[in-house]
Amino acid sequence: MAVEAAIPVSAANPVRTALAGTIRQAASATGVNFGYLVAAAKIESNLNPSAAAPSSSARGLYQFIEQTWLGTVKEAGSYFGYNRYADAITRTPSGRYEVSDPAMRNEILQLRKDPAANAAMAGVLTRSNGSKLTSNLGRRPSEGELYIAHFLGAGGASRLIAQAETNPQANAAAMFPRAAAANRSIFYANDGTPRTASQVYATLTGRYATAARSEDARSMIAAAGVAPPTGGTLAALSTSTMAQASAYAPEASEAESRQRGIAERNARFSFHAMFQTGDRAEPVSAAVRELWANGSTSSTAGIASDVQKPAVAAPAAPAASAGQSQPLDLFSDRFGAYRS
Repeated sequence: MAVEAAIPVSAANPVRTALAGTIRQAASATGVNFGYLVAAAKIESNLNPSAAAPSSSARGLYQFIEQTWLGTVKEAGSYFGYNRYADAITRTPSGRYEVSDPAMRNEILQLRKDPAANAAMAGVLTRSNGSKLTSNLGRRPSEGELYIAHFLGAGGASRLIAQAETNPQANAAAMFPRAAAANRSIFYANDGTPRTASQVYATLTGRYATAARSEDARSMIAAAGVAPPTGGTLAALSTSTMAQASAYAPEASEAESRQRGIAERNARFSFHAMFQTGDRAEPVSAAVRELWANGSTSSTAGIASDVQKPAVAAPAAPAASAGQSQPLDLFSDRFGAYRS
């Protein structure tokens, strides 16, 4: 997480009120609980759209590193009007995302500073993690468990949650040695004793709960005209479309105008219906790719016939090999080194 000064929250603060509207718009568009996105932004950037991690490429409200950002824009950007950017990104056989034109690459990466774009992409990846956890756990994840997926990836979160429930005394550091090495304060007690699966579960869900209860988060939720959260599970997409949510957004930027235009054109489209709930292999990029797969499941049966698929070809999954690139991860560095 980048350490940046937060903008004070108050009902009279138009900047923060506008940011609340932007996050709510992204939540409505992607089917992710608004309160969750606010709390995640509190943890990642202290609600600062300009936040920059001092030791990584992580930038913006949700601290996307470069590869995760390029991959997400490639896979999902067309749904939010970023066709030009999505088309400029290519996926190499090794799994990396590249842009041949340096100026265009810089423009795409600079888009992370746009809170509307950053929040929309965060919602897409959060929804992907939620779908994966639902499949693996056989139930909806709590918002704290979604944050575990943010921290360990969907596969790692599924393992930790399962162990916390069935084998709570399991050594979590042994389960996730590389993550533990990068996050000693999470996986080890002050005296160096490795924490158990149940203890790490409690630490991570507690971190989320603290952010969700913070005055900044609660004030931002209130600024968007939303009642304070009372539940702990991932909320389904409401019937409000992104066009309806635009009433809570600030004066439209270019990026928001693109999003709003898509929403108005596809007003009957429930974005979350496109997310398949079957089992998916990591990496996150593959999971996101399956979200736009041509094959239908019962969860996609109700999509309106006038909704077009994005003009982005789903890249083939790379063959597994010793030289295969590391999978994309949610928001920041692979092992959470900036969330100690």
